[in-house]
Amino acid sequence: MGSPTATQSQLRAKHRAEQPPRSAGRNLQLNSMALMLSSVVTGVLGLAFWGAAARLFPADQVGVASALISTAIMLSTLSNLSLGSMFERFLPVAGHRAGPLLVKGFAAVATLAFVSAVGLIVLGPRDTLFENNLEIAIYPVFVVVLALFALQDQTVSGLGVARWAASKNVFHALAKLLAVVVLAASGSALAIVASWGVTAALAVVVVLTSMGLRIRSDPRYRQVPALPSNKELGVYFGSSYGISALGAIAPLVVPLIVVTRVGTAANAYFAVTWSIVSALYIMVNLMVGPFVAEAAAHPDKIVSLSRRFVRTIAVVAVVGGFGLAFVAPPALGFIGDEYRAEGTPLLHLAAVFVPLTVIGAVYDGLARVYRRLTLAVVTQCLATVVIIVGSLVFSASIGVAGVGWAYLAAETLTAVILAGPLISWLRRLQNRAKWERWLAKKSMNPKPMWQVSDVDT
Repeated sequence: MGSPTATQSQLRAKHRAEQPPRSAGRNLQLNSMALMLSSVVTGVLGLAFWGAAARLFPADQVGVASALISTAIMLSTLSNLSLGSMFERFLPVAGHRAGPLLVKGFAAVATLAFVSAVGLIVLGPRDTLFENNLEIAIYPVFVVVLALFALQDQTVSGLGVARWAASKNVFHALAKLLAVVVLAASGSALAIVASWGVTAALAVVVVLTSMGLRIRSDPRYRQVPALPSNKELGVYFGSSYGISALGAIAPLVVPLIVVTRVGTAANAYFAVTWSIVSALYIMVNLMVGPFVAEAAAHPDKIVSLSRRFVRTIAVVAVVGGFGLAFVAPPALGFIGDEYRAEGTPLLHLAAVFVPLTVIGAVYDGLARVYRRLTLAVVTQCLATVVIIVGSLVFSASIGVAGVGWAYLAAETLTAVILAGPLISWLRRLQNRAKWERWLAKKSMNPKPMWQVSDVDT
């Protein structure tokens, strides 16, 4: 006779198995809301982390730790090879190949991250970045952890549980804040890096374990794969990586333009102000992943999913734009009057161009679902050029606000290029919805036999 605990566990497992699966629309809404809330919480806790580090550690040690962490994040991002976008789109249809694909993908990213970190140590400014041999020894491991940490965000979206990424990121933000306070007595940069890296490693292990359990328990990962050909996968990978690489150029180059054209003090105003703008940017882009995953997993429900996605992302962008225009400027005033004076024009411009990003985000989501990314790559290339050239031209004459005008020009150009194809796609989806409603109505109201003609027969 089994124990009561074992019997209860079996009953709970049976109950979960008998429960109907969560609807695609509800799952999309749940994942999107979780990611939005987590981005707000992690942003606040991130500022608190660096504020605590600045108060508890010597300034030079904070500077060293910041350099180590920022370079590690950069290397981890480059090492991801846009595999996260591949997992978002194709894990829902990978069937029994999902597990092996994840193992190969994560192993490739970890290997590249390790090699990149060693390359930076050998070829980079080692004496500037590292104070001792212990920092050099742990740095490659730190980069690998951050690469896997970042890759998990999009991977769990592909598994239909983007809310796991939200929980992981909130846990990491809170845990590293507590850790940096606990380790403050050491006063070393290594303690700041360890508080970031050890907590990230713990989160990575937990999520990897959960991913393995989901792969083994979900019936769809025992089905026959419905993946496209290797050639089509290669084209998708190249396009996706191109979009990611191009999108990373402007955020790296623009601060350098501000420093050289306007000055270091202006760059401080820009960095603080832009951290608010970029948080909303990230929030809008995060919502694309859950939509792509749900639409790939449930192609028969793409009409309702697209409607829900467009409605949600539009509300987020518009409300966010309102916050940039009316809430963010007073918030800058708490930091300093000069920050509010210099940053407010940029915030007002962002309140206009951030809602415009909805057009590009919705197009990007549908383009990933339909695997037609060529126009998205071309548009991203043009937008990157406009942002960099516009920042060079405008910042020299009007200061930090020039970056805002450059982004406004880029987002306007993107909207003009993509609006037509996007409207065409949405109209097709609308017509499909009407057709499906007509079929459903007809099936519910069949003709009486005396109304059936010879033609119908």
